[in-house]
Amino acid sequence: MKISNVGMFVDNLEACKTFFENYFGALETMEYHDENGFKEYILKIGDGAKLEIMTKPEVHDLKKDPDRTGFAHICIKLDSKEDLDRVIDKIHASGYKVFYEPATNGGKEIRAVMFEDNVFEVCY
Repeated sequence: MKISNVGMFVDNLEACKTFFENYFGALETMEYHDENGFKEYILKIGDGAKLEIMTKPEVHDLKKDPDRTGFAHICIKLDSKEDLDRVIDKIHASGYKVFYEPATNGGKEIRAVMFEDNVFEVCY
């Protein structure tokens, strides 16, 4: 048994897709749009679970308190510290705020970046 995918609604679907393609090499495996304005992409990032990103006209992006209950983050594991440094440098250069500069978990570095107030950790 394994997790097939993690789904999340976003305000800017195309920007979210581009974010994961540019920084994590995500590949689109499916695209779906319906006549009511619902749109989604299924993205594959490496060998893990897929990421399902979705939007619809009635989605509204409320400010998310990092101390709320619910899912805290999604972590993307890279192959090496060099890959982590390369991705984080690219994220910095694009102007995204990076948290945990650096933090450790089990001896490995972890960084985090936010997209629409959703936290994505990056580790190796």
